[in-house]
Amino acid sequence: MKADSISKSDAFISEDPSAVCGVKAKDNTTPAQHSSSKRGIAWPMENKEDNPNVFAGGKISWIYNWSPYMTNIAGAEFVPMLWSINKGHDGNQFLDLAKDAKVVLGFNEPERGEQAQMNPTEAAHAWKKYIEPLRQQGARLGSPAIASTNEGLNWLEQFLQELNKVGGQIDFLALHWYGRGTDNFINWITHVRSQLGNKYPVWITEFACTSWNPQQPVPQDEVFDFMRLAKLDSLDWVERYAWFGAQRQLDAALGSVNCLLKADGNLSDLGQKYVHDF
Repeated sequence: MKADSISKSDAFISEDPSAVCGVKAKDNTTPAQHSSSKRGIAWPMENKEDNPNVFAGGKISWIYNWSPYMTNIAGAEFVPMLWSINKGHDGNQFLDLAKDAKVVLGFNEPERGEQAQMNPTEAAHAWKKYIEPLRQQGARLGSPAIASTNEGLNWLEQFLQELNKVGGQIDFLALHWYGRGTDNFINWITHVRSQLGNKYPVWITEFACTSWNPQQPVPQDEVFDFMRLAKLDSLDWVERYAWFGAQRQLDAALGSVNCLLKADGNLSDLGQKYVHDF
């Protein structure tokens, strides 16, 4: 849901933190191969006051910033993204900047008007023109990243149908999730993967623990427990993931309890856990 500002107030909401938002599916596929560390950083490019290397030296193996312009963390792989072909984003420029990448990410929540805002047919043709050529250079291609809504899932299903028509393909799913309850989270990503045939590995490129209600914020202990209990490292079909957010402050609806940085730009207690523990 990353855009120019850091706000996610109109995302999917569940009033019941223990409610199930998906269906666990039996998985008979071969586990995806992955590096020893799946953990990554979603770095907001508008953060000009902090140094991303504050996240170096621990379990962080990759970084992305919703763009093709490199952000460096010592020892971490940069993964470029084509956010959209609308709203001033240049597909040809992306193709040039991402030409040496091993992995790239597709459009950011294209089902949403305030995000990439692309219909499935438009997105499939853009993918074929600007992203699919990178496969010939050895890159793996991550799907457009959808929000945790039925609208997003329906969009992705239609996109994959259109992509097949134009001769393109994805290598893994990129998913976002915001809410409460680790069961909700794991059930949702399992459900999406199941709906798409249980054949794709998954990257979670944005996720956080939130109530979406600034009057009833999630306690810090609940956020710690969510991060600890999600156990994404134990799911073979989850290749990589990136917590939101790598900054000092988030909007009130999302909640600054999810910040990986504290007010002085050093790692928060949550950031310490994410980078070095769990």
